[in-house]
Amino acid sequence: MGSDTAAGSYSFGNYVLNYRKPMAAILIAITLFMTYWAFHVPIATRFEDLFPSKDPNVLLYRQYRRQYGGAQTLVLMLRVRDGDIFNMKTLGAIQDLTRKVDILPGVNHNEVFSLASYRVIYARAIPGALVSRPYMYPKLPKDQAELNDLKKTVMAHREELAGYVTSDLKGALIIAAFNEEGLDYKALFDGVQQLIAQHEDSNTTIYASGAAMFAAWGYHYLPRIALIFLISVVLMLLILFVALGRRTGWWAPIVTGLFSTIWGLGFVGLMRFNFDPVMLVIPFILTARDLSHGIQWHGRYYDELDRSGDKIAACAATASLMLRPGLLAVVANIAGVIFLASANIPLLKQIGYGGAVWLGASLAMVFVFQPILMSFLPKPQLYSWRRIEPNRRPSYAGLVNWIERIPVTPGALRTAMVLAGVALMILGIGASRLVPIGYQTSGTPLYREDAKINQDTAEIGRFVPTNMAWVVVEAPNFPNPQNPIATKTLRMADDLATYLLDRRDVLAVLGFAEIASKPMNMLLHNGDPKYYALPDTDALSGTLWFFFFSGSAPDEVYTFFGRYPSVTSMSIRLLLADHTYGRLQRLHADLGSFVKNRVVNDPDLRHVAVRYVGGDAGLYLASDNVVGRLNWVNLALALTTIFVAGAILLSSATAGLLLVIAAVMANFVAFLYMNHQVIGLTIDTIPVISLGIGLGINYAIYTVGRIRDEVAAGVQLDTAITSALHTTGRWVLATFAVMVGGILPWVFSPLLFHNEMSVLLILLMLANLLVGLLVLPGFIGWWQPRFLTRYLSGEVGCERRGGTAGRAAL
Repeated sequence: MGSDTAAGSYSFGNYVLNYRKPMAAILIAITLFMTYWAFHVPIATRFEDLFPSKDPNVLLYRQYRRQYGGAQTLVLMLRVRDGDIFNMKTLGAIQDLTRKVDILPGVNHNEVFSLASYRVIYARAIPGALVSRPYMYPKLPKDQAELNDLKKTVMAHREELAGYVTSDLKGALIIAAFNEEGLDYKALFDGVQQLIAQHEDSNTTIYASGAAMFAAWGYHYLPRIALIFLISVVLMLLILFVALGRRTGWWAPIVTGLFSTIWGLGFVGLMRFNFDPVMLVIPFILTARDLSHGIQWHGRYYDELDRSGDKIAACAATASLMLRPGLLAVVANIAGVIFLASANIPLLKQIGYGGAVWLGASLAMVFVFQPILMSFLPKPQLYSWRRIEPNRRPSYAGLVNWIERIPVTPGALRTAMVLAGVALMILGIGASRLVPIGYQTSGTPLYREDAKINQDTAEIGRFVPTNMAWVVVEAPNFPNPQNPIATKTLRMADDLATYLLDRRDVLAVLGFAEIASKPMNMLLHNGDPKYYALPDTDALSGTLWFFFFSGSAPDEVYTFFGRYPSVTSMSIRLLLADHTYGRLQRLHADLGSFVKNRVVNDPDLRHVAVRYVGGDAGLYLASDNVVGRLNWVNLALALTTIFVAGAILLSSATAGLLLVIAAVMANFVAFLYMNHQVIGLTIDTIPVISLGIGLGINYAIYTVGRIRDEVAAGVQLDTAITSALHTTGRWVLATFAVMVGGILPWVFSPLLFHNEMSVLLILLMLANLLVGLLVLPGFIGWWQPRFLTRYLSGEVGCERRGGTAGRAAL
């Protein structure tokens, strides 16, 4: 080691450099191990991971999804411009689409429904019997007479066919559910687009929607997203070169940032977490943050190198001086993401744990490996073509000096700046109480309003509701008088349908009573409309049940009775206009009120249990119930961690409180933006908000840490603030430029989620920059807190050493 290092004195930096070879070997070995696992990261989207795994709605969905239909659906609507669908060409297209959807990759063959499906049946009277039969399976009408007969049949059963034929008879739907395990979304997207191309013409338009298509479009956009990712990386590296590239070795933060990323990806692969390509912006933000720590360390290294002239002394000094603020900054980063794992949602657990390791890797790679790396490299030299003449001052130097003096200059400007920060904090806290929860539109907020998927969803929604909820009735088996097909139980289900329709919670109710019992009871009485009602006796109800399913496909009974051959479980399907937060909350509340007043208090139904809400609506409701609470829990825990870590590492509760105030002041801007843009708290948005809280506070941490170092070295507080802004402030600006430069290309992503979240992050970074470099130093200059002034009063000893310019020892 160099002679300028303080021989015999102990410091973290000296310890690292004394054992740099074994430490480097260990860190490189871990990186190689993580590299192996980084190449084994599962790239997949698992729909069920988006929802709380132990929520009653999710448990209900898992229990019956194979019988009552999964949430991963594809909805195709064929619509003609002239005439109606009752012509040979259009009906042939419906049949062909039904058959080809049934061979798409990952489709559940028992869950393909359309006018041409064997699963869509109706009751019909023939001499001596009542039977059920498909509308248009397996053959098309052979002539005009059969075509007219089909049209009459469809018109007579329009209520039951509300989900498959539009009310104006110009459209027909093909609906399919998919197996969620291992679904190839790219193959699904390509297959659907091929079907659309085959059957669209001047008179026929086909629209595609459904949860499966929402994910499939993300995979379609993946090449464009990858290009944006590449542009972002290139832009970050260019800005890094502009900031640090006056000297050789400027690329060291790239190495440590890359190694931190490998650790993060390796952990994801080791834990077999899924890597969702649509969420690519999150690992990009994590990588940018790791790179920013490296820039901050490297900037301080340049300062110490200019001071001492010796690279070993500069490495040791920087390692020691940057450990405390670096540790605090990384802890704050981790706090912004780790508490997401407190939610019982697999995706958020993966982001929480994976993000914590990804960000925590900076402790080893930046604050240990980077000084080791720089100690082995030659002393950084200025590039001749980037030298600045000694007497030459930049044209903006006067402006920079004026800005640096604002926090230490008493007067109206500093006061207004601090008051503006306080006002922003108050507005942000108020906005946080008003931020919407859940989805706010009928489509998906992942994509722009004019995106094809949202346009198709809106067009289908004009005619047919595409969101479904289940209510499951569980009761004793037949012939118990409270079984699901007993008249008292069916009457309760019928009352539920009437109640929900009157409350306008749902657009349609599809239960066994609506599809089978009432129509067959009418047929049994020679088609007299007054008998379109529930049967009078349990025996008749059981007979009608037998008649209906005796002529259907063997597995058709599972559509309504998921535990066949017993009939202890019956589904009631509710068709909804959308899955927005308000609608789902009203539906849940009204279901609860109905069960309490109609079921619980009825002694004839004491063995009947009504479970709700299943289906895709139940999954979104479960998510909505978690994210609102999670947001406050996450904020409270993250801010508490920042306070405790700040109080410990800066040896002052006041310091911890100041950092918390700075975090609230800068990061609650997110809620102002979300209210303005009507962006709800969802599983998609809450990780980005959490990351913003943990990432932005670093600017304040590094600034306060440098002020503390300067004061501990014997410099007056005002001078220390100015010096910190002139030195560390420059590197804070560099990290800000790198972060924003990397995030900016995502504004132009085809995904609205990327656009809105990138704008949100840029606003958060800017707010944190202003708070960290101006508002907080201005408040410190006005208040002169004791955790800094105690160094000036001699309460804390100051140890001056060679090569560290009198910086306080750890």
